[in-house]
Amino acid sequence: MSYMVPDGKLYDLGVIKEIAHGNQDFVKKMIGLFMETMPPAVSEMKQHLSDKNWAALGAVAHKIKPSIDTMGIDLLKEDIRSIERFGKEGINLEEVPVLLNKVDTVLARISEDLKVELGSM
Repeated sequence: MSYMVPDGKLYDLGVIKEIAHGNQDFVKKMIGLFMETMPPAVSEMKQHLSDKNWAALGAVAHKIKPSIDTMGIDLLKEDIRSIERFGKEGINLEEVPVLLNKVDTVLARISEDLKVELGSM
């Protein structure tokens, strides 16, 4: 069962633009970095899920949490924290595949949207 991504913009570059102080190249660099680092991180989490390596899964979720927050992805803020906590504490593990599917699906859609946005910058 795949997560149905809601319509509309799923991220907010407000924080990055605020940090950038009008430096468009910085904004582009941050978007590029996000798009470069998320797919491998999601793949890594999927592998840890497959291996039932819960602590490592939680560690990767912890590592990408700031990126999700900085990109204003409110839809995933709680989910990534849940994956982190469930992995680290070894609890509610039956919920992790559903949460990870949502994270994967939403981040894939955001990557597509960001490619379009980068192209128009």
